[in-house]
Amino acid sequence: MLKSLELENFRNYGRLRLDFKMEAGLTYLIGDNGQGKTNLLEAIYMLALGKSFRISDEESLIKWSTDFGRVRGVFGGSSMEIFLGRPPQPRRVFKVNEVKSSAVNFVGRLRAVFFHPEDLNVLYLGPDLRRRYLDIMILQKNRAYFTALRKFKRLKEQRNSLLWTIREGRGSVADLDIWDEQIVREAVIIWKGRAEALSFIAAHLTEKYESICGKKTDLRIGYLNNLDMGYEMIVSTKNLEEVYASELMASQDRDIASGHTQVGPHRDDMAIYLGGKPIMEHASRGEIRTILLALKLIEMDYFSEDGEQPILLLDDVFSELDHERQRYLLERVVNYQTFITTTKDSVVINQEKLLAGDFVEIVNGKII
Repeated sequence: MLKSLELENFRNYGRLRLDFKMEAGLTYLIGDNGQGKTNLLEAIYMLALGKSFRISDEESLIKWSTDFGRVRGVFGGSSMEIFLGRPPQPRRVFKVNEVKSSAVNFVGRLRAVFFHPEDLNVLYLGPDLRRRYLDIMILQKNRAYFTALRKFKRLKEQRNSLLWTIREGRGSVADLDIWDEQIVREAVIIWKGRAEALSFIAAHLTEKYESICGKKTDLRIGYLNNLDMGYEMIVSTKNLEEVYASELMASQDRDIASGHTQVGPHRDDMAIYLGGKPIMEHASRGEIRTILLALKLIEMDYFSEDGEQPILLLDDVFSELDHERQRYLLERVVNYQTFITTTKDSVVINQEKLLAGDFVEIVNGKII
């Protein structure tokens, strides 16, 4: 549980401290648009993931006309802090129990499930969003996966640079061997991690979906990758390194011609099928909402599997979910520490349907 949250020069907050109850329950963060309620979710999210869910530019998180910002939380028996600075100060510093920490050691100590109406884009838009969805889910629970992701990205960039050099006649094809050996090792960790996560999702997706909509359905999930292997096969395959190394070699001429690594987990996608058809082409918006809600409930189970309950961050979900789905969601999160942003008007409209909780009103970056 998150015991307290402190902000200093973060977004529209100068100084703020919030103390939370130790038991699970709902905290409603109420305010008009632009008052700073989503900024509080963003701060908690950063304690879990080490970065914002909205932007990649850390300087934009620092309050205007100040030199640094800080987010600090006390979670269980540990304190966690992210320092954000403008040059010449460090851009970002992680601390655990007042001691500097690496990102890998920081991320995942506090686990978070984030739910926002724009999450529907994960199911509608490009595969990069679905890869990011899986990565955020897995890396909070698996540090080896997080490390492999970071290494793979760096190695791929270095390999691509070498491919361009070879293409221009200034490098040797033999130089690819050292990069291929390393990239294969990290890629296999990523593929295994994603396959295991998708296997977990697949085992629960139909059940969760049917419990929300109240009717039987045929809902399946698929893993699309360069290896042309489903998640079950990837989980069980013992020689995945050899398989990928062979694919890299077969793609070598194409890689050199394009200057890019064509085969790897950076090309992955996941597909969901309703009634045997891809949901992006055939599902209604209501069915998409229900699938997304089911996925979020599965995330909660995924994180709780080893006894570490996540914190739930629900941003403006009342605007996207109908009353039935709102109630369904609230009834299933009451045993978790949950933060919900909403407007005053929405609270009034949904008053009879809201479950008991703490109500925190925010006006212009201040708690009133």
